[in-house]
Amino acid sequence: MRIAHLCLAAFYIDNFGYQENILPRVHKRMGHDVEIIASTETYVDQTKLGYVQPSSYMNCDGIWVHRLPYASWVPKPIRSKVRAYQGLWEKLTEFAPDLIFLHDIQFWDILTVRKYALQHKVPVRADGHTDFINSAKGLISKYVLHGMFYRSLIKTADPVIDKYFPTLPARGDFMNVMYGIAPHKMELLPFGFDDGAVSGLDRQAIRSELRKKHGIPDNDTVIVTGGKLDMRKNIHVLVERFSQLHQAGKLDGMHLVVFGKADPLVKRELDCIRLSKNVHMLGWVSADELFRVFWCGDLGFFPGTHSVVWEEAIAHGLGAVFHRWEGMQHLDLGGNAIFIDDAEPATLDQLLLDLVRDNKALVSQLGHIASTVGPEIFSFQEIAEKAIK
Repeated sequence: MRIAHLCLAAFYIDNFGYQENILPRVHKRMGHDVEIIASTETYVDQTKLGYVQPSSYMNCDGIWVHRLPYASWVPKPIRSKVRAYQGLWEKLTEFAPDLIFLHDIQFWDILTVRKYALQHKVPVRADGHTDFINSAKGLISKYVLHGMFYRSLIKTADPVIDKYFPTLPARGDFMNVMYGIAPHKMELLPFGFDDGAVSGLDRQAIRSELRKKHGIPDNDTVIVTGGKLDMRKNIHVLVERFSQLHQAGKLDGMHLVVFGKADPLVKRELDCIRLSKNVHMLGWVSADELFRVFWCGDLGFFPGTHSVVWEEAIAHGLGAVFHRWEGMQHLDLGGNAIFIDDAEPATLDQLLLDLVRDNKALVSQLGHIASTVGPEIFSFQEIAEKAIK
């Protein structure tokens, strides 16, 4: 099958662990002919969004990526919101896909997709990454951009889209409320982990290797946290509380491993913290090496807004503490997670002391449930098959 993955509703970042990176990779591994058509929006480093020149190139998975420029007829100040492109029809015609998969749906040229699908009788699927946490937070954004502009585009294209895949339950709610998409056309397509990339690896050896590298004894308890380090993730708060408690002698035999590059605001906060020697700041970790960090740990701890690494942590067998958000119930597999309602110092202190330090049996139980159920639920092999069958 020839599958065109369209990443035109937002950024496309090479070599990351997002769904738009891994789904095409797994589809190619399954034997399909795959191409990616994307915007020029990307990370110019690991934290800052910017733009690159339009181009075509083969990525690290051996997949052709075509980055299209915005259409010149749209005024520059609103091009990144309208998302009309030059050359989409031509790229679709050249590739002649048997299936078009949209990574989100908020772009003008969804009308081009509609026209192509009708003329060539090609099925269209679409996932969804937009919710009320990351979008539609201002009145103009909610009622004009999403509620009128994108809604009208999506309603026009809706007849050719046979299935929508929200990546979180909350995103299905957003699709229904903001765009009027019928619930019966939706099915959850969660984030996950690339199980094919770790097949056959020795987990225990990798766990010991990474712990030895950072001076962590095999029997000590390791908490893992990270992702895109911005203020809403509250990871800087966790780092501060762990450091304070450890330096006070209350968290002996415990370590906090933090991955990800901090944005300027978080970096400023972290620079003001007197870090404990048992806080290990790894910096940016590539998506294909992240499993090593999870395998090193005993518990995940994510006290802020959602990140794609939450599902990946579960899939790698980590029980975890998550901030509670509406529409995130898919994270609870029956006892693998603890949810908190805030990231106040007292809340984090209580968890670090009462749960991690004093209740290691519960930490082990959380991990056992995650490792038993998580790899099956969040397998990208299963997710990729579900997306196209």
